[in-house]
Amino acid sequence: MSRLFRGIVPVALGTLLVLGGLWLFGGEGKRELPESLCGTRISPRLLEPLLPAEGDVSERNDVERGEPQPSSPCRVYVGDEVALRLRFAWHSDPVDPLQVAGSVDSVSNLSMPERVDLPEETVIGYDGAISTTLCETEGGSRFTLSVLLEGANSTRDTYRAPLEDFMRAYFPATVKTLNCR
Repeated sequence: MSRLFRGIVPVALGTLLVLGGLWLFGGEGKRELPESLCGTRISPRLLEPLLPAEGDVSERNDVERGEPQPSSPCRVYVGDEVALRLRFAWHSDPVDPLQVAGSVDSVSNLSMPERVDLPEETVIGYDGAISTTLCETEGGSRFTLSVLLEGANSTRDTYRAPLEDFMRAYFPATVKTLNCR
């Protein structure tokens, strides 16, 4: 009996330690975030703070880089709910992202938009971001990307820093995929 007891105790303790470690460090239930978003590679660590903590991440991408449309959406879902809306826009007229972000008539209206110091013209709000740059394609001479957080509290700046980090990496990476001339 004592030999059986001595064999069971280490196994039981080892099992408890492993299960406790999974619970403590979140090894079980840790979701996989995509390494590509709407056709552009992105670090999952930049995407993570912009999405709800639980649920499977998927997307519906209507962006056709080879045949750019004036406006093309890409929606990112967490579970069944839209968490991010990205709008890819090709155009020839210059736009001021701050003016677009502040217009109540704009589909890219942002709460409390402010210009940020990036190489491209960029504004970040409490609930989204807009960047624009020169990019000669079949769709026009300029490209603008809007990123809108669904369900974000539009009175708090919780997402401003994560949005800036995201746009600093995602926007130039997206522009590289557009084959600008």
